[in-house]
Amino acid sequence: MKLSEAEFVSISKSHHTAEEHRKLAAHLSEHAAEHELDAKMNEELANAHDKTTPILSGEERHYAAHSREAAEAMRKLAAIHEQLAKEHAVHAHA
Repeated sequence: MKLSEAEFVSISKSHHTAEEHRKLAAHLSEHAAEHELDAKMNEELANAHDKTTPILSGEERHYAAHSREAAEAMRKLAAIHEQLAKEHAVHAHA
């Protein structure tokens, strides 16, 4: 569930409930998947350009590596929000 930029910023600043943490986790997970697809596409382009346009392939691989790194960071943030959602749910029932 991808949030608008305004929704993401608003919820990120407050995140008082388990539901808000779940929304953030879902948004970040979806964003991570987009980064993974971007990395895959740029790696494929780099492979296609290896022999024809090496100057492009190097930068495409560079971009792919950054996309994979961003995806990893997004997945870690999503996991933190999932954990926080569980903690909020426990405290809400206590």
